[in-house]
Amino acid sequence: MYAFTSLKACIDGWHHLRKVLVVDGTHMFWKYKGILLSASGQDADCRVFHIAFAVVDSENSDSWKWFSERCAAIFAAKDKMRNVDYKYKGMNQKQMVPRAAEAFKVSEFQKIYDLIKLTDWRCWDYLEKIDKKLWIRSHFEEIRFNLMTSNIAGSLNKALLRARDSSIMALLEFIRRMLTRWFECRRYDISKRQGNIPKIINEIVVEHLVLSTGLLVLPCSTWQFEVTHKPTKYSFVVDLEKRTCSCLEFQMLGLPCRHAIAAASFRKMEYALFVSQYHVKDTWSETVKGIILPIPNPEDINIS
Repeated sequence: MYAFTSLKACIDGWHHLRKVLVVDGTHMFWKYKGILLSASGQDADCRVFHIAFAVVDSENSDSWKWFSERCAAIFAAKDKMRNVDYKYKGMNQKQMVPRAAEAFKVSEFQKIYDLIKLTDWRCWDYLEKIDKKLWIRSHFEEIRFNLMTSNIAGSLNKALLRARDSSIMALLEFIRRMLTRWFECRRYDISKRQGNIPKIINEIVVEHLVLSTGLLVLPCSTWQFEVTHKPTKYSFVVDLEKRTCSCLEFQMLGLPCRHAIAAASFRKMEYALFVSQYHVKDTWSETVKGIILPIPNPEDINIS
């Protein structure tokens, strides 16, 4: 028997998220056995935003197909990358594989990937069997932003610890109440936040701002610039109008990279102007605009 739930407030919020859906499954080692599947996104402040849940008897292709059909998306592939930590523990694979996955350029990826092959051929062979579009940022065909892996299952298990002995319906009600609290907490955080850039996003951009210090900026046109690192003499082309940089970070993350910030500073423009709409407070507010109400008493519902 399968059970599925997705609240309207969460569905409405999804329309304001970056269009990357993370699906995961976690075993329920509780009184009532089964697998809890979840589909989640990430809001403007890089917080997990749950969209749908399902309880199934086991994690297999049939249950994933059933779940994905109800989420209106097909993400039935299991997260194989986390298995690297368990299968190949030597020679720094745990550090090299994420570096390869997060590389913005194909050339950067290939250098690290070749190093993985040299240090542990078995690990490289395991990775070769996985479609590169599924785990490598530089090979991904759409914009993946900063969403690379899923660590949702562990945090979700912890959040649901108090409901471990509940029946399925009681568990889903616990989730509803949990989401109600999370929505209200985020609305409160948004109301207290100064400016239009959420806290975590602002911290990331400030790091880029610090790294932009000392870069040489040569304007090529009103919007295009050549930005050079003094020590390495490497140059990057920034187009502020198109919001792109040849380092690829600007367009892939939706946040101004160090080169873009240097170019914006040269024109005396605020870096906040170049933050994607997916990352601003106004969008964040829209994601939690919906209201989650309790389920009415069945005895009070008049069904005609």
